[in-house]
Amino acid sequence: MKRSFKTHVFIRLFLIAIGIIVANRYLAQHFLTQQQREQVHQEMGRALRSCSDQFDHRDQFLSCFKALDKGDVMNNVSDFYVLCQKPLRCPNEGANDFWSGKKNAMQEQIDFSSGTLGDGETWLAVRFSEKPNGPEVWIKQSDADKMVKQMWDLRDRNLIRVLPVIVILLLLMTFYMTRVLMRPITSIETSLAELNASNLYKSTTLQAPFREFEKLVSVVDDLRIRLNESFTKARRFASDASHELRTPLTILRGNAEQLIHEMPVGSDAQIRMRSVSDEVERLIEITEKLLLLSRADANSLVQNLSDVNLSELLVRLINDAHIFQSGLKITSDIERDVIWCCDQTLVRQLIQNLYVNAMNYNQPQGWIHITLSQSQGKFTLTFENPTTEVPADLSERAFERFYRGDASHARQVDGLGLGLSICLEIAKLHQGTLSLSTTDKQTVVTVLTAPLRRTT
Repeated sequence: MKRSFKTHVFIRLFLIAIGIIVANRYLAQHFLTQQQREQVHQEMGRALRSCSDQFDHRDQFLSCFKALDKGDVMNNVSDFYVLCQKPLRCPNEGANDFWSGKKNAMQEQIDFSSGTLGDGETWLAVRFSEKPNGPEVWIKQSDADKMVKQMWDLRDRNLIRVLPVIVILLLLMTFYMTRVLMRPITSIETSLAELNASNLYKSTTLQAPFREFEKLVSVVDDLRIRLNESFTKARRFASDASHELRTPLTILRGNAEQLIHEMPVGSDAQIRMRSVSDEVERLIEITEKLLLLSRADANSLVQNLSDVNLSELLVRLINDAHIFQSGLKITSDIERDVIWCCDQTLVRQLIQNLYVNAMNYNQPQGWIHITLSQSQGKFTLTFENPTTEVPADLSERAFERFYRGDASHARQVDGLGLGLSICLEIAKLHQGTLSLSTTDKQTVVTVLTAPLRRTT
């Protein structure tokens, strides 16, 4: 079983969306941590510049700094400040190269530096540029990162609570994007579904919804044109061949009949000539039916519409059947006065073919049940008959041309395999449908449904 492209796209988009969210989470944490360190570093320089006169008293220094921006969350980081002044002990004691990579803020005359000391700790430090032995403010990088870490920990805890909402939103977004991606394909599919062998000559309404689909639409339209040319040639050949065969076959039939009358009655030669005549008749019937089918394929069947009392037509058929088919029991349930606006000649052929099909594919001493009813501007005509050895593919292949089932291939049943194909074309011509199905009771049911009045 092949995978669903829509499901494939849906899963891929969903996984990509999750991947983007996870990547965004870690990238945001990384960059936010870097930005946080830089801001802490800047705030240390600001504290040193603004509150240096209170540097000797740590509590006053911190209070002075926190008073600069009351309520600022960055003020809490100042609790981790380490204040020192040469020759007092500073974290970089013995490491004279710590300030070698300093960065100077000219407008503030403050040196900024960071680095890892011998204890493995990374520190951030600031001092006055003009007072290398003056007051310095230090902080461990790990202490500066604590606030960011606490913020992300809090976010991760809340993420568990909102995770169902996030998943639902992701599913909705993925579903929407899948619909958007599938919409152009569905549009092309809908336009192509309208094409069939009888309307390939028409210019399709297929339009490229986006520029990327223009090449595909062009290829499909070229294929439609080539298919139409191939179908036209095939129809013309079948029509021309059938038409050209009619004259020589008619001559053969006339000569065969003449020879039959000239030969001794009951002789072997007369019997063989009668067999030849029967085969010629069979060929003539095939050519006539092929000609009708080729005209139907080319939409060139001419209809002579008139109101036909379908009920009376079926009753006459059943009465005639009772006279000539005494071996079959024919029953009916026919609604009175079902008037169908149709081509009477074609419809007679349709009903006759359905009846002959039910008669030929029947059981010895079997039966045929015919039902006719009308409702809401439509009628339904049903032929049901019992049969034996129903082919497994009968329902799917019954309307294929020259298909006659397994038994009929051995000529056990007379026929050409074109009757139901002709019935289907006549039904389509009258905007109807024709179906054939088998039941568990070994019966074959053929159903014709069509509107009583042709719709535009």
